[in-house]
Amino acid sequence: MARLRRVSVGGGRSFEYVSQGKGPATLLVHPGGPGLSYHYLRAFLKLANANLRVVLFHPRGVGHSWAPKRPGEYTVEAMAEDVDAIRRALKIEELHLLGYSAGGFVALEYAHRYERRLTSLLLCATAGSAEEVRQAGRMALGAASPSQRLRLRALTRAHAFGGSEYQTLSERIYRPFQTRFLRGTPPDWKATKLSQTVYHAMLTRTGDEFVVDGTLAHWDGRKYYSKIEVPTLVVVGRYDFFLEPSMEMNDRIEPAHLRVLPRSSHLAILEQPREFLGTVREFLLDVTGG
Repeated sequence: MARLRRVSVGGGRSFEYVSQGKGPATLLVHPGGPGLSYHYLRAFLKLANANLRVVLFHPRGVGHSWAPKRPGEYTVEAMAEDVDAIRRALKIEELHLLGYSAGGFVALEYAHRYERRLTSLLLCATAGSAEEVRQAGRMALGAASPSQRLRLRALTRAHAFGGSEYQTLSERIYRPFQTRFLRGTPPDWKATKLSQTVYHAMLTRTGDEFVVDGTLAHWDGRKYYSKIEVPTLVVVGRYDFFLEPSMEMNDRIEPAHLRVLPRSSHLAILEQPREFLGTVREFLLDVTGG
Protein backbone atom coordinates (compact mmCIF):
# COMPACT_ATOMS: atom_id res chain seq x y z
CA MET A 1 0.00 0.00 0.00
CA ALA A 2 1.26 3.48 -0.88
CA ARG A 3 2.75 5.35 2.08
CA LEU A 4 0.97 8.45 3.39
CA ARG A 5 3.06 11.56 2.81
CA ARG A 6 2.75 15.31 3.39
CA VAL A 7 3.55 18.18 1.05
CA SER A 8 4.05 21.77 2.19
CA VAL A 9 2.86 24.46 -0.20
CA GLY A 10 3.70 27.65 1.70
CA GLY A 11 1.69 29.92 3.92
CA GLY A 12 1.69 27.34 6.68
CA ARG A 13 -0.38 24.97 4.55
CA SER A 14 0.32 21.29 3.99
CA PHE A 15 -1.64 18.42 2.50
CA GLU A 16 -1.67 14.67 3.01
CA TYR A 17 -1.23 12.54 -0.08
CA VAL A 18 -0.27 9.12 -1.38
CA SER A 19 1.71 8.59 -4.55
CA GLN A 20 2.54 5.63 -6.73
CA GLY A 21 4.44 5.31 -9.99
CA LYS A 22 6.99 7.55 -11.64
CA GLY A 23 6.47 10.15 -14.34
CA PRO A 24 6.72 12.34 -16.28
CA ALA A 25 2.90 12.29 -16.47
CA THR A 26 0.96 12.74 -13.21
CA LEU A 27 -2.68 11.89 -12.59
CA LEU A 28 -3.76 14.11 -9.68
CA VAL A 29 -7.03 12.89 -8.15
CA HIS A 30 -9.37 15.23 -6.24
CA PRO A 31 -11.98 13.39 -4.12
CA GLY A 32 -15.59 14.51 -3.72
CA GLY A 33 -18.06 14.85 -0.92
CA PRO A 34 -17.28 17.64 -0.52
CA GLY A 35 -15.15 16.57 2.43
CA LEU A 36 -14.50 12.90 1.64
CA SER A 37 -11.08 11.37 2.14
CA TYR A 38 -9.38 9.81 -0.88
CA HIS A 39 -9.72 6.18 0.27
CA TYR A 40 -12.68 5.23 -1.96
CA LEU A 41 -10.57 6.23 -4.96
CA ARG A 42 -7.53 4.10 -4.13
CA ALA A 43 -8.21 1.88 -7.15
CA PHE A 44 -6.72 4.65 -9.29
CA LEU A 45 -3.31 3.78 -7.84
CA LYS A 46 -3.46 0.63 -9.99
CA LEU A 47 -2.96 2.83 -13.04
CA ALA A 48 0.51 3.89 -11.90
CA ASN A 49 3.51 2.71 -13.90
CA ALA A 50 6.98 3.77 -14.98
CA ASN A 51 5.54 6.64 -17.06
CA LEU A 52 2.55 7.66 -14.93
CA ARG A 53 2.54 8.86 -11.34
CA VAL A 54 -0.82 8.73 -9.56
CA VAL A 55 -1.37 11.11 -6.64
CA LEU A 56 -4.40 11.03 -4.34
CA PHE A 57 -4.68 13.78 -1.73
CA HIS A 58 -6.84 15.07 1.09
CA PRO A 59 -8.20 18.54 0.28
CA ARG A 60 -8.25 21.34 2.84
CA GLY A 61 -10.05 20.34 6.02
CA VAL A 62 -9.96 16.61 5.24
CA GLY A 63 -7.91 14.10 7.24
CA HIS A 64 -4.88 15.89 8.64
CA SER A 65 -4.49 18.30 5.74
CA TRP A 66 -4.40 22.01 6.50
CA ALA A 67 -7.77 23.33 7.68
CA PRO A 68 -8.79 27.00 7.57
CA LYS A 69 -10.61 28.33 10.62
CA ARG A 70 -13.46 30.12 8.83
CA PRO A 71 -16.22 28.17 7.00
CA GLY A 72 -16.15 30.81 4.26
CA GLU A 73 -12.68 29.65 3.24
CA TYR A 74 -14.01 26.28 2.05
CA THR A 75 -14.80 27.23 -1.53
CA VAL A 76 -14.40 25.69 -4.97
CA GLU A 77 -12.22 28.62 -5.99
CA ALA A 78 -9.87 28.25 -3.00
CA MET A 79 -9.58 24.51 -3.59
CA ALA A 80 -8.61 25.12 -7.22
CA GLU A 81 -5.81 27.33 -5.94
CA ASP A 82 -4.77 24.53 -3.58
CA VAL A 83 -4.49 22.18 -6.56
CA ASP A 84 -2.10 24.54 -8.30
CA ALA A 85 -0.06 24.95 -5.12
CA ILE A 86 0.22 21.17 -4.86
CA ARG A 87 1.17 20.99 -8.54
CA ARG A 88 4.03 23.39 -7.97
CA ALA A 89 5.18 21.74 -4.74
CA LEU A 90 5.24 18.27 -6.30
CA LYS A 91 6.92 19.64 -9.45
CA ILE A 92 4.21 18.27 -11.73
CA GLU A 93 4.95 19.29 -15.31
CA GLU A 94 2.46 17.10 -17.16
CA LEU A 95 -0.79 17.38 -15.20
CA HIS A 96 -3.80 15.14 -15.81
CA LEU A 97 -6.42 16.36 -13.33
CA LEU A 98 -9.22 14.01 -12.27
CA GLY A 99 -12.13 15.29 -10.22
CA TYR A 100 -14.65 12.85 -8.77
CA SER A 101 -18.13 14.15 -7.87
CA ALA A 102 -17.62 17.45 -5.99
CA GLY A 103 -13.93 17.12 -6.90
CA GLY A 104 -15.10 17.67 -10.47
CA PHE A 105 -16.30 21.14 -9.48
CA VAL A 106 -12.75 21.94 -8.42
CA ALA A 107 -11.33 20.41 -11.60
CA LEU A 108 -13.61 22.59 -13.72
CA GLU A 109 -12.62 25.68 -11.76
CA TYR A 110 -8.97 24.75 -12.19
CA ALA A 111 -9.43 24.32 -15.94
CA HIS A 112 -10.90 27.84 -16.06
CA ARG A 113 -8.11 29.43 -14.04
CA TYR A 114 -5.06 27.41 -15.07
CA GLU A 115 -5.82 25.61 -18.33
CA ARG A 116 -2.36 26.28 -19.74
CA ARG A 117 -0.98 24.11 -16.93
CA LEU A 118 -3.27 21.20 -17.78
CA THR A 119 -2.54 18.35 -20.17
CA SER A 120 -5.93 16.70 -19.80
CA LEU A 121 -9.09 16.86 -17.70
CA LEU A 122 -11.07 13.92 -16.31
CA LEU A 123 -14.56 14.68 -14.99
CA CYS A 124 -16.03 11.69 -13.17
CA ALA A 125 -19.55 11.35 -11.75
CA THR A 126 -19.84 15.11 -11.53
CA ALA A 127 -21.90 18.15 -12.50
CA GLY A 128 -21.19 21.70 -13.57
CA SER A 129 -23.21 23.82 -11.16
CA ALA A 130 -24.94 24.10 -7.80
CA GLU A 131 -28.26 24.17 -9.64
CA GLU A 132 -27.55 20.72 -11.07
CA VAL A 133 -26.85 19.46 -7.54
CA ARG A 134 -30.27 20.78 -6.54
CA GLN A 135 -31.80 19.06 -9.57
CA ALA A 136 -30.19 15.79 -8.43
CA GLY A 137 -31.90 16.18 -5.07
CA ARG A 138 -35.25 16.81 -6.74
CA MET A 139 -34.75 13.75 -8.93
CA ALA A 140 -34.09 11.56 -5.91
CA LEU A 141 -37.14 12.95 -4.11
CA GLY A 142 -39.29 12.37 -7.18
CA ALA A 143 -38.34 8.70 -7.19
CA ALA A 144 -38.94 8.23 -3.45
CA SER A 145 -42.06 6.47 -2.18
CA PRO A 146 -45.00 8.54 -0.89
CA SER A 147 -44.35 7.35 2.65
CA GLN A 148 -40.68 8.35 2.42
CA ARG A 149 -41.56 11.83 1.17
CA LEU A 150 -44.19 12.25 3.87
CA ARG A 151 -41.80 11.31 6.66
CA LEU A 152 -39.02 13.46 5.18
CA ARG A 153 -41.32 16.49 5.16
CA ALA A 154 -42.12 15.93 8.83
CA LEU A 155 -38.46 15.62 9.78
CA THR A 156 -37.58 18.66 7.71
CA ARG A 157 -40.26 20.78 9.39
CA ALA A 158 -38.84 19.69 12.74
CA HIS A 159 -35.28 20.52 11.58
CA ALA A 160 -34.28 17.03 12.74
CA PHE A 161 -31.32 16.90 10.35
CA GLY A 162 -28.79 15.63 12.86
CA GLY A 163 -30.81 12.61 13.93
CA SER A 164 -30.18 9.05 12.82
CA GLU A 165 -33.69 8.69 11.39
CA TYR A 166 -33.19 11.62 9.03
CA GLN A 167 -29.77 10.39 7.94
CA THR A 168 -31.01 6.84 7.32
CA LEU A 169 -34.04 8.07 5.39
CA SER A 170 -32.05 10.45 3.17
CA GLU A 171 -29.53 7.70 2.43
CA ARG A 172 -32.35 5.37 1.37
CA ILE A 173 -33.82 8.03 -0.90
CA TYR A 174 -30.46 8.67 -2.58
CA ARG A 175 -29.38 5.01 -2.73
CA PRO A 176 -30.85 4.17 -6.21
CA PHE A 177 -28.76 7.01 -7.65
CA GLN A 178 -25.67 6.66 -5.48
CA THR A 179 -24.97 3.05 -4.46
CA ARG A 180 -27.53 1.08 -6.49
CA PHE A 181 -25.21 -1.80 -7.38
CA LEU A 182 -23.06 -2.04 -4.26
CA ARG A 183 -23.38 -5.26 -2.32
CA GLY A 184 -22.07 -4.86 1.17
CA THR A 185 -19.44 -2.26 2.01
CA PRO A 186 -16.22 -2.41 -0.04
CA PRO A 187 -13.06 -1.96 2.10
CA ASP A 188 -12.13 1.30 0.34
CA TRP A 189 -15.58 2.77 1.03
CA LYS A 190 -15.45 1.57 4.64
CA ALA A 191 -12.09 3.33 5.08
CA THR A 192 -13.43 6.61 3.67
CA LYS A 193 -14.19 9.37 6.16
CA LEU A 194 -16.26 12.53 5.72
CA SER A 195 -15.28 15.87 7.19
CA GLN A 196 -18.56 17.29 8.46
CA THR A 197 -16.93 20.72 8.68
CA VAL A 198 -16.13 20.80 4.96
CA TYR A 199 -19.41 19.17 3.94
CA HIS A 200 -21.62 21.60 5.83
CA ALA A 201 -19.56 24.68 4.96
CA MET A 202 -19.77 23.99 1.23
CA LEU A 203 -23.03 22.14 0.72
CA THR A 204 -25.57 22.45 3.50
CA ARG A 205 -25.20 24.67 6.54
CA THR A 206 -28.31 23.22 8.20
CA GLY A 207 -27.76 19.56 7.36
CA ASP A 208 -30.74 19.41 4.98
CA GLU A 209 -29.55 16.94 2.33
CA PHE A 210 -31.84 18.35 -0.36
CA VAL A 211 -30.71 21.98 -0.41
CA VAL A 212 -27.49 23.71 -1.41
CA ASP A 213 -26.94 26.73 0.81
CA GLY A 214 -23.22 26.61 1.63
CA THR A 215 -20.37 28.32 -0.20
CA LEU A 216 -21.24 26.24 -3.27
CA ALA A 217 -24.72 27.80 -3.50
CA HIS A 218 -24.05 30.16 -6.41
CA TRP A 219 -21.18 28.36 -8.15
CA ASP A 220 -21.72 27.69 -11.86
CA GLY A 221 -18.92 26.16 -13.92
CA ARG A 222 -21.03 25.60 -17.02
CA LYS A 223 -19.89 28.96 -18.36
CA TYR A 224 -16.39 27.47 -18.65
CA TYR A 225 -17.36 24.64 -21.01
CA SER A 226 -16.91 26.47 -24.29
CA LYS A 227 -13.42 27.63 -23.30
CA ILE A 228 -11.97 24.23 -22.43
CA GLU A 229 -9.54 23.07 -25.11
CA VAL A 230 -7.61 20.23 -23.45
CA PRO A 231 -8.60 16.59 -24.05
CA THR A 232 -11.43 15.79 -21.63
CA LEU A 233 -12.91 12.51 -20.44
CA VAL A 234 -16.40 12.44 -18.91
CA VAL A 235 -17.33 9.24 -17.06
CA VAL A 236 -20.68 8.61 -15.38
CA GLY A 237 -22.90 5.75 -14.27
CA ARG A 238 -26.17 5.09 -16.09
CA TYR A 239 -28.14 5.59 -12.88
CA ASP A 240 -26.12 8.47 -11.46
CA PHE A 241 -28.13 11.58 -10.54
CA PHE A 242 -25.46 13.45 -12.52
CA LEU A 243 -26.12 11.59 -15.79
CA GLU A 244 -27.78 14.53 -17.55
CA PRO A 245 -25.18 17.08 -16.38
CA SER A 246 -22.46 14.75 -17.66
CA MET A 247 -24.17 14.48 -21.03
CA GLU A 248 -24.33 18.27 -21.21
CA MET A 249 -20.59 18.44 -20.46
CA ASN A 250 -19.93 16.10 -23.33
CA ASP A 251 -22.09 18.16 -25.68
CA ARG A 252 -20.63 21.53 -24.75
CA ILE A 253 -16.94 20.75 -24.12
CA GLU A 254 -15.68 20.40 -27.67
CA PRO A 255 -12.76 17.99 -27.02
CA ALA A 256 -14.79 15.84 -24.57
CA HIS A 257 -15.39 12.11 -24.81
CA LEU A 258 -18.26 10.53 -22.82
CA ARG A 259 -18.39 7.03 -21.33
CA VAL A 260 -21.57 5.86 -19.58
CA LEU A 261 -21.15 2.75 -17.44
CA PRO A 262 -24.36 0.70 -17.69
CA ARG A 263 -24.35 -1.00 -14.27
CA SER A 264 -23.31 1.94 -12.13
CA SER A 265 -24.76 4.84 -10.21
CA HIS A 266 -22.77 7.59 -8.45
CA LEU A 267 -20.09 5.34 -6.96
CA ALA A 268 -19.20 3.84 -10.31
CA ILE A 269 -15.54 3.49 -9.28
CA LEU A 270 -16.70 0.90 -6.72
CA GLU A 271 -19.60 -0.59 -8.71
CA GLN A 272 -17.75 -1.22 -11.99
CA PRO A 273 -14.09 -0.76 -11.05
CA ARG A 274 -12.62 -2.77 -13.93
CA GLU A 275 -14.61 -0.90 -16.57
CA PHE A 276 -14.01 2.45 -14.89
CA LEU A 277 -10.24 1.97 -14.63
CA GLY A 278 -10.10 0.58 -18.16
CA THR A 279 -11.80 3.71 -19.50
CA VAL A 280 -9.41 6.02 -17.65
CA ARG A 281 -6.37 3.93 -18.66
CA GLU A 282 -7.35 4.00 -22.34
CA PHE A 283 -7.85 7.77 -22.24
CA LEU A 284 -4.51 8.38 -20.54
CA LEU A 285 -2.68 6.10 -22.96
CA ASP A 286 -4.14 8.14 -25.78
CA VAL A 287 -3.28 11.59 -24.40
CA THR A 288 0.16 10.60 -23.11
CA GLY A 289 1.15 8.70 -26.22
CA GLY A 290 1.57 5.47 -24.22
